[in-house]
Amino acid sequence: MPPLLTLIIRLGLSILFATAAVSKLRNRRDFYAAMLAYQLLPPRWAMSLADILPWAEGAIVIGLILGIDAALPAAGSLLLTYAAAMGVNLVRGRRDLDCGCGDAPQPLNIWLVARNLVLAGTALATSLWPAGTRIWKPVDALIVVSAVSVLALIYVSSHRFLANRTGSDRK
Repeated sequence: MPPLLTLIIRLGLSILFATAAVSKLRNRRDFYAAMLAYQLLPPRWAMSLADILPWAEGAIVIGLILGIDAALPAAGSLLLTYAAAMGVNLVRGRRDLDCGCGDAPQPLNIWLVARNLVLAGTALATSLWPAGTRIWKPVDALIVVSAVSVLALIYVSSHRFLANRTGSDRK
């Protein structure tokens, strides 16, 4: 995989996990409520997991930025876990739950599951496809900053779009 693309993916995922971790730490009560509402774990375990997850996401951010090999599979695995938790609740017919994934509350829907699956697939594929070598040029910094900015804007826009959908659109 081109090293420039690997760096863009790592930085894009690090922004995603950093914003998620900060949101969860800033809105602990809302995140606790979301974890309990999923009804996948006993309440005590759900509360413990709610305490651990933001810090795990923070560790993933550090790993992604530093280029630690385990960070991409960890990111992919966590995103797959989130997708599975959402999917289980959608199958149960529990669409009214807050996903717990950001500042703006948003009910569960298939698009959130799909988004997490695409992000997980990207992280896992990047971890399996070794980065090539390249002589870095000054223009590469502009390419990386531009690409990561565009990816962040796309993610924020899709997050807001999904959060603002009307009730009739959520099926």
